[in-house]
Amino acid sequence: MTHSPTELEVLVEQLDELLGEGATDADEALEIATVAGLAERLGAPPEVLAAAQAWRDGPGEPLLQEAFEELDPEPWIEAVDEVSSGGAEEEAIDEAVSDFDDLVAAAAWAGRTDKVRRAARRVAEIVRLVPDPFAFLAPDARTMSRTRTVALDPDLYDYWLAIADAGAWAT
Repeated sequence: MTHSPTELEVLVEQLDELLGEGATDADEALEIATVAGLAERLGAPPEVLAAAQAWRDGPGEPLLQEAFEELDPEPWIEAVDEVSSGGAEEEAIDEAVSDFDDLVAAAAWAGRTDKVRRAARRVAEIVRLVPDPFAFLAPDARTMSRTRTVALDPDLYDYWLAIADAGAWAT
């Protein structure tokens, strides 16, 4: 019997690889922050995240600062808005929400929620205005809404709460 790796195991392996390769620019730094943020949210033990945190607080700090100074969340908001207008395939909707969520996870892990908080509110508003396209994601969103991360900052993660309710609001 073979063991299928869990999402957390895949993220931890990916994080090890990214840290091993090192980041040389803001985009690579944002990728490390994304993977570390997702792993942290899924409950990676502190010892697993120690190397990433040492990188974040040390050599990665200037690259992360550059990444978040340059960050404009508008394209991610527009992607969610575009798939809400109807006719989008579930895969495209899932990708738009996942990409936005990756951005929020990166910002939260890097301590830069100031760069995405307004965008998160806008994404939640989009979902609440047009819930139907997002209704199929409601079961996953309900799971996400019960995580410690969302409970600690429901304002930042309100888009997950909106998606969790989308099934009930959809017509």
